[in-house]
Amino acid sequence: MEADAITPAVLLVDDREANLTALEAQLQSLGCRLVFATNGNDALRQLLKQEFAVVLLDVQMPSMDGFEVAELARSNPATRDVPIIFVTASHETPDTIFGTYSSGAVDLLFKPINPFVLRSKVRVFLDLYRERRRLADEITAHRQTVAELDAFSYSVAHDLRAPLRAMRGFAEILREDHGLQLDEPGHELVREILGSAQHMGSLIDALLALARVSRGPLSPQDVSLSALVHDEGARLAAAEPGRRVELTLAPDVQAHVDPALARTLLQNLLGNAWKFTARTTPGRIQFGTTQQEGETVLFVRDNGAGFDPAYARKLFAPFQRLHKADEFPGTGIGLATTQRIIRRHGGRIWAEGAVGQGATFYFTLPPASGTLPGDGEDRPGSEP
Repeated sequence: MEADAITPAVLLVDDREANLTALEAQLQSLGCRLVFATNGNDALRQLLKQEFAVVLLDVQMPSMDGFEVAELARSNPATRDVPIIFVTASHETPDTIFGTYSSGAVDLLFKPINPFVLRSKVRVFLDLYRERRRLADEITAHRQTVAELDAFSYSVAHDLRAPLRAMRGFAEILREDHGLQLDEPGHELVREILGSAQHMGSLIDALLALARVSRGPLSPQDVSLSALVHDEGARLAAAEPGRRVELTLAPDVQAHVDPALARTLLQNLLGNAWKFTARTTPGRIQFGTTQQEGETVLFVRDNGAGFDPAYARKLFAPFQRLHKADEFPGTGIGLATTQRIIRRHGGRIWAEGAVGQGATFYFTLPPASGTLPGDGEDRPGSEP
């Protein structure tokens, strides 16, 4: 469907040339393009050819009346949202009013039409159309900017790998081939270089991961989130067998998501909970669902270090950290990646917490096929 990007168009439909001429005379001062149709079939063809801010549609026409045209327009996804104002010479009756709104029209004007009323009503839809187009253009520009920034971040992060590898390699050569010539402060400097290079490598990997979650296509399917949480909990426990962490999870929690992104999402949330309960014995992590205003909300809760609620808005910004690196390691990218994954699926994420009292991350995802609201809620938890 083509559209004039500058001037909105109005479709005038009437089987009488004199009526079209009268409408033209009353509307030509509004700065819009006027397109004419003399029957229902021609009107439907025009609707499929271009966008219209509004349609002024005569009710009483031979072969196909205005009600039929409106109903056919509403049945087509390409034209169902075009506002239609009926114009009729009939007297105002309950049947006329019912027919107008049951067919999907937004208004009804009776002939003879007051020119001021006509222009006022059409002007409203012209303004709405212009505003809609402006917002659509802004959204398109915003998406393009985000895509360009993601591409730029990916390119920069990728290009940083080569000099970083060289720096680490030369530091290793210095330590291995010239270690005997270095005193202890010299060895300490080499360790600092290698440690910083490793941290930089982690940041680059995190940046690339953040860019990747926005670049690839989604392949959503029904996924058991409970199974993913169980597997990730088992992996974390195996990596630190000395930790005392109680992981409880609601069974049978599913969502309609991309499996790879869902795994990354839960790895980030579980990994954060595991990390920030490192100084709490025993650590407790819970995965489950709850109902909020009729919506099933998922959550990951822990009894760890928590955070100051005053800084909650910073949690999901890249490189924003609410704890010192020597307290809890990390890149500051995990929650930004998590938020981006959830947003790509049409969901949202937010957090509640307090210093020393743990944190809860709430999030929403599309439900699995056939899942009823509240599935998986308030059932006994299990441990991996």
